[in-house]
Amino acid sequence: MVDGLGADAYDALVTAAETYRAALVVRLAGEAGLRTEEITRVAPRHLREAESTAGARILSVPAAAGNDGATASGDDAGSTATDDGRIDRETVVSASLAADLDRYATSEGLDDDEPYVDVSPRRVQMIVSETAARAADRTDGALDERITPSRLRKTFARRLLVDRDVDPRAVRDAGGWESLATLDPYLDPLDGEALAAAIATDEDSDDAAAGGLGTTAIPGFEALADPGSTDPVAAVPGSLVEADRWAEAWVVRRAVGGKRTDVAAAAGVDREALADRVATAEGPWLDAIADGAPAATDGGQGTGGRPALAVPATYEGVVHGALCVVAADDDPIEGAERRALAALGRCLGRAITADRWRELLHSDAVTEVEFHTADERAFLARASDRLDCRIELASTVDVDDDASRAYLSVDGARPQDVAAVVEAATGVSDFRVIETREDGCSASLRLAGGSLVRALIDHGATVREASAADGRVRVVADFPEGTNVRPIADGLRDRFADVRLASKESVARSPRAESSLRDGVGDRFTDRQWAALSAAYHGGYFDWPRGSTAEEVADAMGVSSPTFHNHLRKAQRALLDGVFEEETELSVREGEERAVRTDG
Repeated sequence: MVDGLGADAYDALVTAAETYRAALVVRLAGEAGLRTEEITRVAPRHLREAESTAGARILSVPAAAGNDGATASGDDAGSTATDDGRIDRETVVSASLAADLDRYATSEGLDDDEPYVDVSPRRVQMIVSETAARAADRTDGALDERITPSRLRKTFARRLLVDRDVDPRAVRDAGGWESLATLDPYLDPLDGEALAAAIATDEDSDDAAAGGLGTTAIPGFEALADPGSTDPVAAVPGSLVEADRWAEAWVVRRAVGGKRTDVAAAAGVDREALADRVATAEGPWLDAIADGAPAATDGGQGTGGRPALAVPATYEGVVHGALCVVAADDDPIEGAERRALAALGRCLGRAITADRWRELLHSDAVTEVEFHTADERAFLARASDRLDCRIELASTVDVDDDASRAYLSVDGARPQDVAAVVEAATGVSDFRVIETREDGCSASLRLAGGSLVRALIDHGATVREASAADGRVRVVADFPEGTNVRPIADGLRDRFADVRLASKESVARSPRAESSLRDGVGDRFTDRQWAALSAAYHGGYFDWPRGSTAEEVADAMGVSSPTFHNHLRKAQRALLDGVFEEETELSVREGEERAVRTDG
Protein backbone atom coordinates (compact mmCIF):
# COMPACT_ATOMS: atom_id res chain seq x y z
CA MET A 1 0.00 0.00 0.00
CA VAL A 2 1.15 3.54 -0.80
CA ASP A 3 2.77 5.25 2.18
CA GLY A 4 0.78 8.32 3.23
CA LEU A 5 0.83 10.16 6.55
CA GLY A 6 -1.21 8.97 9.50
CA ALA A 7 -3.66 11.32 11.19
CA ASP A 8 -1.30 12.22 14.05
CA ALA A 9 1.65 12.78 11.73
CA TYR A 10 -0.44 14.97 9.43
CA ASP A 11 -1.75 17.01 12.37
CA ALA A 12 1.84 17.52 13.58
CA LEU A 13 2.82 18.73 10.11
CA VAL A 14 -0.04 21.24 9.87
CA THR A 15 0.55 22.64 13.33
CA ALA A 16 4.27 23.05 12.60
CA ALA A 17 3.45 25.62 9.90
CA GLU A 18 4.63 29.01 11.17
CA THR A 19 2.50 31.11 8.80
CA TYR A 20 -1.02 31.03 7.39
CA ARG A 21 0.38 30.57 3.91
CA ALA A 22 2.53 27.59 4.88
CA ALA A 23 -0.46 25.92 6.55
CA LEU A 24 -2.57 26.52 3.43
CA VAL A 25 0.11 25.00 1.21
CA VAL A 26 0.16 21.82 3.30
CA ARG A 27 -3.62 21.60 3.51
CA LEU A 28 -4.28 22.28 -0.18
CA ALA A 29 -2.09 19.28 -1.00
CA GLY A 30 -3.11 17.02 1.90
CA GLU A 31 -6.84 17.81 2.08
CA ALA A 32 -7.74 19.01 -1.42
CA GLY A 33 -5.33 16.85 -3.41
CA LEU A 34 -3.70 19.67 -5.36
CA ARG A 35 -0.42 19.17 -7.21
CA THR A 36 2.54 21.45 -6.56
CA GLU A 37 1.96 23.81 -9.47
CA GLU A 38 -1.83 23.74 -8.99
CA ILE A 39 -1.39 25.24 -5.52
CA THR A 40 0.13 28.33 -7.16
CA ARG A 41 -2.89 28.85 -9.46
CA VAL A 42 -6.01 28.57 -7.30
CA ALA A 43 -7.54 31.93 -6.34
CA PRO A 44 -10.62 33.13 -4.38
CA ARG A 45 -12.77 33.06 -7.54
CA HIS A 46 -12.21 29.31 -7.77
CA LEU A 47 -13.92 28.60 -4.41
CA ARG A 48 -17.72 28.40 -4.39
CA GLU A 49 -20.66 26.99 -2.43
CA ALA A 50 -22.02 23.62 -3.53
CA GLU A 51 -25.63 23.90 -4.71
CA SER A 52 -26.53 20.28 -3.94
CA THR A 53 -25.04 19.90 -0.46
CA ALA A 54 -25.50 22.50 2.26
CA GLY A 55 -22.25 23.70 3.81
CA ALA A 56 -20.00 22.04 1.21
CA ARG A 57 -17.48 24.15 -0.72
CA ILE A 58 -16.10 23.28 -4.14
CA LEU A 59 -12.66 24.34 -5.34
CA SER A 60 -12.18 24.53 -9.11
CA VAL A 61 -8.64 23.73 -10.18
CA PRO A 62 -7.64 25.91 -13.15
CA ALA A 63 -5.87 24.35 -16.10
CA ALA A 64 -2.45 25.74 -16.95
CA ALA A 65 -2.15 27.83 -20.09
CA GLY A 66 -1.33 25.53 -22.98
CA ASN A 67 -3.11 22.59 -21.37
CA ASP A 68 -6.08 21.56 -23.50
CA GLY A 69 -7.85 20.12 -20.51
CA ALA A 70 -6.06 16.81 -20.27
CA THR A 71 -5.33 15.85 -16.69
CA ALA A 72 -1.66 15.47 -15.85
CA SER A 73 -0.64 11.89 -15.25
CA GLY A 74 2.01 12.37 -12.57
CA ASP A 75 1.60 13.70 -9.06
CA ASP A 76 3.67 16.73 -9.91
CA ALA A 77 3.15 16.89 -13.65
CA GLY A 78 1.83 19.90 -15.48
CA SER A 79 2.80 23.30 -16.74
CA THR A 80 3.65 26.17 -14.46
CA ALA A 81 2.23 28.66 -16.95
CA THR A 82 -0.37 31.18 -15.86
CA ASP A 83 -4.01 30.15 -15.57
CA ASP A 84 -5.95 31.25 -18.68
CA GLY A 85 -9.47 30.75 -17.31
CA ARG A 86 -10.15 27.09 -18.15
CA ILE A 87 -10.88 24.56 -15.41
CA ASP A 88 -9.10 21.22 -15.24
CA ARG A 89 -11.25 19.62 -12.51
CA GLU A 90 -13.11 20.32 -9.28
CA THR A 91 -12.50 19.05 -5.76
CA VAL A 92 -14.21 19.49 -2.39
CA VAL A 93 -12.63 21.26 0.58
CA SER A 94 -13.60 20.95 4.23
CA ALA A 95 -15.41 23.72 6.08
CA SER A 96 -12.31 24.55 8.14
CA LEU A 97 -10.03 24.73 5.09
CA ALA A 98 -12.57 26.86 3.21
CA ALA A 99 -12.82 29.20 6.23
CA ASP A 100 -9.01 29.49 6.36
CA LEU A 101 -8.89 30.32 2.65
CA ASP A 102 -11.56 33.00 3.07
CA ARG A 103 -9.80 34.57 6.05
CA TYR A 104 -6.43 34.54 4.32
CA ALA A 105 -7.87 36.22 1.21
CA THR A 106 -9.49 38.90 3.37
CA SER A 107 -6.44 39.55 5.56
CA GLU A 108 -4.09 39.78 2.56
CA GLY A 109 -6.48 41.87 0.47
CA LEU A 110 -6.46 39.39 -2.42
CA ASP A 111 -8.46 40.09 -5.54
CA ASP A 112 -10.77 37.34 -6.80
CA ASP A 113 -8.29 36.31 -9.48
CA GLU A 114 -5.13 36.70 -7.38
CA PRO A 115 -3.60 33.34 -6.32
CA TYR A 116 -3.72 32.41 -2.65
CA VAL A 117 -0.09 31.25 -2.91
CA ASP A 118 1.71 33.64 -5.25
CA VAL A 119 5.07 31.86 -5.36
CA SER A 120 6.82 29.48 -7.72
CA PRO A 121 6.19 25.70 -7.61
CA ARG A 122 9.76 25.31 -6.41
CA ARG A 123 9.00 27.59 -3.44
CA VAL A 124 5.91 25.49 -2.65
CA GLN A 125 8.13 22.42 -2.40
CA MET A 126 10.52 24.32 -0.14
CA ILE A 127 7.67 25.47 2.13
CA VAL A 128 6.53 21.86 2.59
CA SER A 129 10.10 20.73 3.21
CA GLU A 130 10.79 23.49 5.76
CA THR A 131 7.51 22.79 7.57
CA ALA A 132 8.31 19.06 7.67
CA ALA A 133 11.74 19.81 9.13
CA ARG A 134 10.15 21.88 11.91
CA ALA A 135 7.60 19.14 12.60
CA ALA A 136 10.34 16.50 12.75
CA ASP A 137 12.29 18.65 15.19
CA ARG A 138 9.24 19.20 17.42
CA THR A 139 8.45 15.47 17.47
CA ASP A 140 12.08 14.45 18.12
CA GLY A 141 12.32 12.72 14.77
CA ALA A 142 9.07 10.75 15.11
CA LEU A 143 7.88 12.43 11.91
CA ASP A 144 9.87 11.86 8.72
CA GLU A 145 11.12 15.22 7.49
CA ARG A 146 11.31 13.97 3.89
CA ILE A 147 7.76 15.02 3.05
CA THR A 148 6.81 16.38 -0.36
CA PRO A 149 3.59 17.71 -1.92
CA SER A 150 3.40 14.40 -3.79
CA ARG A 151 3.33 12.48 -0.51
CA LEU A 152 0.62 14.80 0.79
CA ARG A 153 -1.48 13.93 -2.28
CA LYS A 154 -1.02 10.28 -1.37
CA THR A 155 -2.23 11.14 2.13
CA PHE A 156 -5.28 12.79 0.55
CA ALA A 157 -6.04 9.65 -1.46
CA ARG A 158 -5.57 7.27 1.49
CA ARG A 159 -7.69 9.40 3.81
CA LEU A 160 -10.63 9.30 1.41
CA LEU A 161 -10.24 5.73 0.17
CA VAL A 162 -9.22 3.94 3.38
CA ASP A 163 -10.33 6.09 6.32
CA ARG A 164 -13.64 7.28 4.87
CA ASP A 165 -14.47 4.65 2.23
CA VAL A 166 -15.25 7.28 -0.38
CA ASP A 167 -16.21 5.97 -3.84
CA PRO A 168 -12.92 5.54 -5.78
CA ARG A 169 -14.50 7.27 -8.78
CA ALA A 170 -15.03 10.40 -6.67
CA VAL A 171 -11.44 10.24 -5.40
CA ARG A 172 -10.13 9.79 -8.95
CA ASP A 173 -11.98 12.85 -10.23
CA ALA A 174 -11.23 15.02 -7.17
CA GLY A 175 -7.51 14.29 -7.33
CA GLY A 176 -7.20 14.35 -11.11
CA TRP A 177 -5.90 10.81 -11.50
CA GLU A 178 -6.24 9.29 -14.96
CA SER A 179 -7.95 6.02 -14.06
CA LEU A 180 -9.21 3.89 -11.21
CA ALA A 181 -6.24 1.60 -11.74
CA THR A 182 -3.98 4.45 -10.58
CA LEU A 183 -5.62 4.18 -7.15
CA ASP A 184 -5.12 0.42 -6.75
CA PRO A 185 -1.86 0.78 -4.75
CA TYR A 186 -3.76 2.77 -2.12
CA LEU A 187 -6.15 -0.10 -1.32
CA ASP A 188 -5.70 -3.46 0.38
CA PRO A 189 -7.54 -6.42 -1.20
CA LEU A 190 -10.85 -7.24 0.54
CA ASP A 191 -11.68 -10.73 1.79
CA GLY A 192 -15.22 -12.08 1.90
CA GLU A 193 -16.02 -10.70 5.36
CA ALA A 194 -14.80 -7.25 4.41
CA LEU A 195 -16.83 -7.34 1.20
CA ALA A 196 -19.94 -8.36 3.13
CA ALA A 197 -19.48 -5.55 5.61
CA ALA A 198 -18.86 -3.03 2.84
CA ILE A 199 -21.89 -4.01 0.81
CA ALA A 200 -24.31 -4.62 3.65
CA THR A 201 -23.50 -1.58 5.80
CA ASP A 202 -24.96 1.87 5.32
CA GLU A 203 -21.80 3.98 5.23
CA ASP A 204 -23.49 7.33 4.89
CA SER A 205 -23.91 7.82 8.63
CA ASP A 206 -20.20 7.28 9.28
CA ASP A 207 -19.19 9.69 6.54
CA ALA A 208 -21.61 12.30 7.84
CA ALA A 209 -20.19 12.00 11.33
CA ALA A 210 -16.62 12.29 10.03
CA GLY A 211 -17.51 15.31 7.94
CA GLY A 212 -18.78 17.25 10.95
CA LEU A 213 -15.78 16.88 13.23
CA GLY A 214 -14.23 20.19 12.30
CA THR A 215 -17.40 22.26 12.61
CA THR A 216 -17.28 22.53 16.41
CA ALA A 217 -14.70 25.33 16.10
CA ILE A 218 -16.72 27.40 13.62
CA PRO A 219 -18.48 29.53 16.33
CA GLY A 220 -15.04 30.72 17.46
CA PHE A 221 -14.16 31.83 13.92
CA GLU A 222 -17.50 33.62 13.67
CA ALA A 223 -16.81 35.49 16.91
CA LEU A 224 -13.45 36.72 15.60
CA ALA A 225 -15.01 37.80 12.31
CA ASP A 226 -17.98 39.62 13.91
CA PRO A 227 -17.54 43.30 12.96
CA GLY A 228 -19.94 44.40 15.71
CA SER A 229 -18.02 42.80 18.55
CA THR A 230 -16.23 45.22 20.88
CA ASP A 231 -13.83 42.48 22.04
CA PRO A 232 -13.78 39.54 19.60
CA VAL A 233 -10.96 37.80 21.48
CA ALA A 234 -13.03 37.66 24.67
CA ALA A 235 -16.06 36.50 22.66
CA VAL A 236 -14.33 33.34 21.38
CA PRO A 237 -14.74 31.18 24.55
CA GLY A 238 -18.43 32.15 24.89
CA SER A 239 -19.11 31.26 21.27
CA LEU A 240 -17.41 27.89 21.60
CA VAL A 241 -19.35 26.72 24.65
CA GLU A 242 -22.60 27.48 22.84
CA ALA A 243 -21.86 24.30 20.90
CA ASP A 244 -22.81 21.14 22.80
CA ARG A 245 -19.32 19.74 22.17
CA TRP A 246 -17.51 21.98 24.69
CA ALA A 247 -18.26 22.36 28.40
CA GLU A 248 -15.59 24.98 29.05
CA ALA A 249 -13.40 27.29 26.99
CA TRP A 250 -10.90 29.92 28.04
CA VAL A 251 -7.95 32.00 26.88
CA VAL A 252 -4.85 32.16 29.07
CA ARG A 253 -1.74 34.30 28.80
CA ARG A 254 1.59 33.72 30.47
CA ALA A 255 4.48 36.15 30.60
CA VAL A 256 7.34 35.06 28.37
CA GLY A 257 10.00 33.58 30.59
CA GLY A 258 7.73 33.89 33.63
CA LYS A 259 5.76 31.53 35.82
CA ARG A 260 2.44 33.36 36.15
CA THR A 261 -0.47 32.40 33.94
CA ASP A 262 -3.49 34.72 33.76
CA VAL A 263 -7.00 33.98 32.50
CA ALA A 264 -7.87 36.57 29.84
CA ALA A 265 -11.38 35.29 29.04
CA ALA A 266 -13.50 32.29 30.02
CA ALA A 267 -16.90 30.68 29.47
CA GLY A 268 -18.62 27.68 31.02
CA VAL A 269 -16.68 28.03 34.27
CA ASP A 270 -16.36 30.57 37.07
CA ARG A 271 -13.44 32.80 36.13
CA GLU A 272 -12.09 33.25 39.67
CA ALA A 273 -12.17 29.53 40.37
CA LEU A 274 -10.55 28.91 36.99
CA ALA A 275 -7.80 31.43 37.77
CA ASP A 276 -6.88 29.48 40.91
CA ARG A 277 -6.98 26.21 38.97
CA VAL A 278 -4.82 27.52 36.14
CA ALA A 279 -2.30 29.09 38.51
CA THR A 280 -1.84 25.97 40.65
CA ALA A 281 -2.43 23.01 38.31
CA GLU A 282 -0.35 21.54 35.54
CA GLY A 283 -2.28 21.47 32.29
CA PRO A 284 -1.98 21.35 28.52
CA TRP A 285 -2.10 25.15 28.33
CA LEU A 286 1.40 25.37 29.81
CA ASP A 287 2.78 23.02 27.14
CA ALA A 288 0.94 24.87 24.36
CA ILE A 289 2.50 28.19 25.42
CA ALA A 290 5.98 26.79 26.06
CA ASP A 291 6.19 24.65 22.90
CA GLY A 292 4.10 26.76 20.55
CA ALA A 293 2.18 23.63 19.50
CA PRO A 294 -1.21 22.06 20.39
CA ALA A 295 -1.24 19.98 23.57
CA ALA A 296 -3.96 17.47 24.44
CA THR A 297 -4.95 15.45 27.48
CA ASP A 298 -7.44 12.63 27.90
CA GLY A 299 -8.27 13.94 31.36
CA GLY A 300 -6.37 14.99 34.42
CA GLN A 301 -5.65 17.73 36.88
CA GLY A 302 -7.09 21.02 35.74
CA THR A 303 -9.64 19.59 33.28
CA GLY A 304 -11.99 17.69 35.57
CA GLY A 305 -10.98 14.34 34.12
CA ARG A 306 -12.39 15.16 30.68
CA PRO A 307 -10.52 15.35 27.35
CA ALA A 308 -9.09 18.80 26.70
CA LEU A 309 -7.01 20.54 24.09
CA ALA A 310 -4.91 23.71 24.28
CA VAL A 311 -3.70 25.43 21.12
CA PRO A 312 -1.23 28.35 21.03
CA ALA A 313 -2.51 31.82 20.16
CA THR A 314 0.41 32.70 17.95
CA TYR A 315 1.31 35.15 15.21
CA GLU A 316 4.59 35.31 13.26
CA GLY A 317 6.33 33.12 15.84
CA VAL A 318 5.13 35.16 18.83
CA VAL A 319 3.05 33.10 21.29
CA HIS A 320 0.60 35.39 23.09
CA GLY A 321 -1.10 32.65 25.10
CA ALA A 322 -3.31 29.62 24.57
CA LEU A 323 -6.93 28.79 23.76
CA CYS A 324 -8.19 25.87 25.84
CA VAL A 325 -11.31 23.77 25.38
CA VAL A 326 -12.67 21.00 27.60
CA ALA A 327 -15.02 18.41 26.09
CA ALA A 328 -18.53 18.03 27.46
CA ASP A 329 -18.24 14.23 27.28
CA ASP A 330 -15.54 11.56 27.20
CA ASP A 331 -15.06 11.58 23.43
CA PRO A 332 -11.40 12.30 22.58
CA ILE A 333 -10.41 15.35 20.56
CA GLU A 334 -8.59 14.34 17.41
CA GLY A 335 -8.29 14.69 13.65
CA ALA A 336 -10.32 17.44 12.05
CA GLU A 337 -11.20 19.03 15.39
CA ARG A 338 -7.55 19.47 16.31
CA ARG A 339 -6.73 21.05 12.96
CA ALA A 340 -9.70 23.40 13.14
CA LEU A 341 -8.87 24.50 16.69
CA ALA A 342 -5.19 24.96 15.78
CA ALA A 343 -6.27 27.26 12.94
CA LEU A 344 -8.54 29.13 15.37
CA GLY A 345 -5.54 29.62 17.69
CA ARG A 346 -3.53 31.16 14.86
CA CYS A 347 -6.40 33.51 14.03
CA LEU A 348 -6.68 34.42 17.71
CA GLY A 349 -2.97 35.25 17.83
CA ARG A 350 -3.32 37.51 14.81
CA ALA A 351 -6.32 39.24 16.41
CA ILE A 352 -4.38 39.87 19.65
CA THR A 353 -1.51 41.40 17.67
CA ALA A 354 -3.95 43.58 15.71
CA ASP A 355 -5.49 44.77 18.99
CA ARG A 356 -2.06 45.81 20.23
CA TRP A 357 -1.38 47.74 17.04
CA ARG A 358 -4.76 49.49 17.24
CA GLU A 359 -4.16 50.32 20.88
CA LEU A 360 -0.78 51.81 19.98
CA LEU A 361 -2.27 53.80 17.10
CA HIS A 362 -4.97 55.45 19.21
CA SER A 363 -3.18 55.85 22.54
CA ASP A 364 -2.31 59.33 23.82
CA ALA A 365 0.82 58.04 25.52
CA VAL A 366 3.26 55.26 24.68
CA THR A 367 5.97 53.28 26.42
CA GLU A 368 9.17 54.15 24.58
CA VAL A 369 11.88 51.51 24.90
CA GLU A 370 15.46 51.33 23.70
CA PHE A 371 17.25 48.03 23.13
CA HIS A 372 20.95 47.47 22.49
CA THR A 373 22.73 44.36 21.22
CA ALA A 374 26.19 43.46 19.98
CA ASP A 375 25.27 39.85 19.23
CA GLU A 376 27.26 38.43 16.29
CA ARG A 377 24.00 37.01 14.89
CA ALA A 378 22.75 40.58 14.39
CA PHE A 379 24.05 41.41 10.92
CA LEU A 380 24.00 45.19 11.37
CA ALA A 381 26.18 44.91 14.46
CA ARG A 382 28.67 42.64 12.71
CA ALA A 383 28.83 44.78 9.55
CA SER A 384 29.29 48.10 11.38
CA ASP A 385 32.11 46.57 13.44
CA ARG A 386 34.03 45.06 10.53
CA LEU A 387 33.62 48.05 8.23
CA ASP A 388 33.92 50.75 10.91
CA CYS A 389 30.84 52.46 9.50
CA ARG A 390 27.40 53.64 10.56
CA ILE A 391 24.29 51.90 9.22
CA GLU A 392 20.74 53.16 9.57
CA LEU A 393 17.78 50.93 8.86
CA ALA A 394 15.26 52.93 6.84
CA SER A 395 12.61 50.24 6.49
CA THR A 396 11.92 46.51 6.42
CA VAL A 397 9.42 44.78 4.15
CA ASP A 398 8.25 41.19 4.66
CA VAL A 399 8.81 39.38 1.36
CA ASP A 400 8.44 35.76 2.40
CA ASP A 401 7.39 33.49 5.25
CA ASP A 402 10.80 33.62 6.89
CA ALA A 403 12.54 36.59 5.29
CA SER A 404 12.46 40.39 5.07
CA ARG A 405 14.06 42.92 2.76
CA ALA A 406 15.93 45.58 4.70
CA TYR A 407 16.60 49.03 3.24
CA LEU A 408 19.80 50.58 4.59
CA SER A 409 21.68 53.85 4.53
CA VAL A 410 25.44 53.26 4.94
CA ASP A 411 27.93 55.98 5.85
CA GLY A 412 31.67 55.33 5.90
CA ALA A 413 31.86 52.21 3.72
CA ARG A 414 31.88 51.52 0.00
CA PRO A 415 29.16 49.35 -1.56
CA GLN A 416 31.66 46.68 -2.59
CA ASP A 417 32.89 46.38 0.99
CA VAL A 418 29.33 45.95 2.30
CA ALA A 419 28.70 43.38 -0.42
CA ALA A 420 31.75 41.40 0.73
CA VAL A 421 30.44 41.27 4.32
CA VAL A 422 27.02 40.19 3.07
CA GLU A 423 28.57 37.41 1.00
CA ALA A 424 30.42 36.05 4.03
CA ALA A 425 27.42 36.28 6.39
CA THR A 426 24.84 33.61 7.19
CA GLY A 427 21.17 34.43 6.72
CA VAL A 428 21.88 37.55 4.63
CA SER A 429 21.86 37.63 0.83
CA ASP A 430 20.82 39.42 -2.36
CA PHE A 431 22.60 42.72 -1.71
CA ARG A 432 21.41 45.46 -4.09
CA VAL A 433 22.78 48.99 -4.42
CA ILE A 434 20.11 51.67 -4.86
CA GLU A 435 22.28 54.81 -4.79
CA THR A 436 26.02 55.41 -4.46
CA ARG A 437 27.36 58.39 -2.51
CA GLU A 438 30.87 59.75 -2.01
CA ASP A 439 31.30 57.98 1.33
CA GLY A 440 28.51 55.46 1.42
CA CYS A 441 25.42 54.17 -0.28
CA SER A 442 21.75 53.33 -0.03
CA ALA A 443 21.12 49.63 -0.51
CA SER A 444 18.86 46.72 0.32
CA LEU A 445 19.43 43.11 1.29
CA ARG A 446 17.47 40.01 2.17
CA LEU A 447 17.41 38.97 5.85
CA ALA A 448 16.42 35.39 6.66
CA GLY A 449 15.70 33.98 10.09
CA GLY A 450 14.34 37.14 11.64
CA SER A 451 15.89 40.22 13.23
CA LEU A 452 15.59 42.30 16.38
CA VAL A 453 13.46 44.84 14.51
CA ARG A 454 11.10 42.22 13.13
CA ALA A 455 10.80 40.53 16.52
CA LEU A 456 9.71 43.83 18.11
CA ILE A 457 7.16 44.47 15.36
CA ASP A 458 5.76 40.97 15.85
CA HIS A 459 5.28 41.82 19.54
CA GLY A 460 3.07 44.76 18.53
CA ALA A 461 5.64 47.57 18.65
CA THR A 462 6.22 50.48 16.29
CA VAL A 463 9.95 50.79 15.58
CA ARG A 464 10.99 54.45 15.50
CA GLU A 465 14.71 54.15 14.91
CA ALA A 466 17.24 51.42 14.21
CA SER A 467 20.95 51.99 13.66
CA ALA A 468 24.30 50.32 14.13
CA ALA A 469 27.78 51.67 14.84
CA ASP A 470 30.95 50.27 16.44
CA GLY A 471 29.48 46.78 16.47
CA ARG A 472 26.35 47.65 18.43
CA VAL A 473 22.74 47.88 17.28
CA ARG A 474 20.42 50.48 18.81
CA VAL A 475 16.64 50.14 18.33
CA VAL A 476 14.03 52.58 19.66
CA ALA A 477 10.41 51.37 19.62
CA ASP A 478 6.99 52.31 21.02
CA PHE A 479 4.63 49.95 22.84
CA PRO A 480 1.09 50.70 24.07
CA GLU A 481 1.11 52.50 27.41
CA GLY A 482 1.26 50.03 30.30
CA THR A 483 2.89 47.19 28.32
CA ASN A 484 4.96 44.87 30.50
CA VAL A 485 8.25 45.18 28.60
CA ARG A 486 10.38 42.93 30.80
CA PRO A 487 8.90 39.62 29.54
CA ILE A 488 9.38 40.83 25.97
CA ALA A 489 13.03 41.52 26.69
CA ASP A 490 13.37 38.05 28.20
CA GLY A 491 11.90 36.55 25.04
CA LEU A 492 14.26 38.56 22.82
CA ARG A 493 17.24 37.22 24.74
CA ASP A 494 16.26 33.71 23.66
CA ARG A 495 17.20 34.80 20.11
CA PHE A 496 19.91 37.41 20.78
CA ALA A 497 21.84 36.46 23.88
CA ASP A 498 23.08 39.89 24.92
CA VAL A 499 20.03 42.03 24.14
CA ARG A 500 19.83 44.73 26.81
CA LEU A 501 16.87 46.92 27.69
CA ALA A 502 18.73 50.24 27.82
CA SER A 503 15.80 52.49 28.73
CA LYS A 504 12.05 52.57 29.20
CA GLU A 505 9.86 55.59 29.78
CA SER A 506 6.29 56.74 29.34
CA VAL A 507 6.09 59.43 26.68
CA ALA A 508 3.12 61.64 25.83
CA ARG A 509 2.43 61.38 22.13
CA SER A 510 2.41 64.70 20.31
CA PRO A 511 -0.83 65.40 18.45
CA ARG A 512 1.32 65.80 15.34
CA ALA A 513 3.57 62.82 15.96
CA GLU A 514 1.92 61.16 12.98
CA SER A 515 0.88 63.13 9.94
CA SER A 516 -2.84 63.62 9.48
CA LEU A 517 -2.49 62.23 5.98
CA ARG A 518 -1.11 58.89 7.17
CA ASP A 519 -3.65 58.71 9.99
CA GLY A 520 -6.39 59.19 7.40
CA VAL A 521 -5.29 56.60 4.86
CA GLY A 522 -3.24 54.09 6.84
CA ASP A 523 -6.18 51.77 7.42
CA ARG A 524 -6.97 51.73 3.70
CA PHE A 525 -3.91 49.65 2.83
CA THR A 526 -3.68 45.87 2.98
CA ASP A 527 -0.41 44.41 4.22
CA ARG A 528 0.67 43.62 0.67
CA GLN A 529 -0.22 47.05 -0.66
CA TRP A 530 1.75 48.72 2.13
CA ALA A 531 4.70 46.39 1.50
CA ALA A 532 4.67 47.22 -2.23
CA LEU A 533 4.46 50.98 -1.57
CA SER A 534 7.21 50.84 1.07
CA ALA A 535 9.51 48.71 -1.09
CA ALA A 536 8.99 51.02 -4.07
CA TYR A 537 9.67 54.15 -2.00
CA HIS A 538 12.78 52.89 -0.21
CA GLY A 539 14.00 51.11 -3.34
CA GLY A 540 14.14 54.42 -5.23
CA TYR A 541 11.35 53.58 -7.67
CA PHE A 542 9.86 57.08 -7.33
CA ASP A 543 13.20 58.88 -7.68
CA TRP A 544 14.39 60.49 -10.91
CA PRO A 545 16.40 58.93 -12.30
CA ARG A 546 15.00 55.78 -10.73
CA GLY A 547 17.11 53.88 -8.25
CA SER A 548 15.25 50.66 -9.11
CA THR A 549 12.87 49.63 -11.87
CA ALA A 550 9.50 48.03 -11.12
CA GLU A 551 10.89 44.68 -12.21
CA GLU A 552 13.82 45.01 -9.80
CA VAL A 553 11.55 45.93 -6.88
CA ALA A 554 9.20 43.04 -7.70
CA ASP A 555 12.15 40.64 -7.88
CA ALA A 556 13.47 41.88 -4.55
CA MET A 557 10.05 41.25 -2.99
CA GLY A 558 9.87 37.78 -4.53
CA VAL A 559 6.69 38.44 -6.55
CA SER A 560 5.91 38.78 -10.23
CA SER A 561 5.97 42.18 -11.90
CA PRO A 562 2.18 42.18 -12.60
CA THR A 563 1.48 41.33 -8.95
CA PHE A 564 3.75 44.15 -7.76
CA HIS A 565 2.11 46.64 -10.14
CA ASN A 566 -1.33 45.51 -8.96
CA HIS A 567 -0.55 46.14 -5.27
CA LEU A 568 1.35 49.35 -5.98
CA ARG A 569 -1.43 50.83 -8.11
CA LYS A 570 -4.04 50.09 -5.42
CA ALA A 571 -1.78 51.57 -2.72
CA GLN A 572 -1.28 54.72 -4.79
CA ARG A 573 -5.03 54.99 -5.31
CA ALA A 574 -5.64 54.69 -1.55
CA LEU A 575 -3.02 57.37 -0.93
CA LEU A 576 -4.51 59.74 -3.51
CA ASP A 577 -8.05 59.08 -2.25
CA GLY A 578 -6.89 60.28 1.16
CA VAL A 579 -5.32 63.41 -0.32
CA PHE A 580 -8.23 64.46 -2.51
CA GLU A 581 -10.99 63.42 -0.10
CA GLU A 582 -9.29 65.56 2.60
CA GLU A 583 -8.97 68.43 0.10
CA THR A 584 -12.66 68.13 -0.83
CA GLU A 585 -13.75 68.06 2.81
CA LEU A 586 -11.60 71.15 3.52
CA SER A 587 -13.13 73.03 0.57
CA VAL A 588 -16.63 72.15 1.74
CA ARG A 589 -15.87 73.37 5.27
CA GLU A 590 -14.37 76.61 3.96
CA GLY A 591 -17.44 77.14 1.75
CA GLU A 592 -19.76 76.61 4.69
CA GLU A 593 -17.76 79.05 6.82
CA ARG A 594 -17.90 81.72 4.07
CA ALA A 595 -21.66 81.20 3.79
CA VAL A 596 -22.07 81.67 7.53
CA ARG A 597 -20.02 84.88 7.47
CA THR A 598 -22.02 86.21 4.51
CA ASP A 599 -25.35 85.41 6.17
CA GLY A 600 -24.13 87.11 9.34
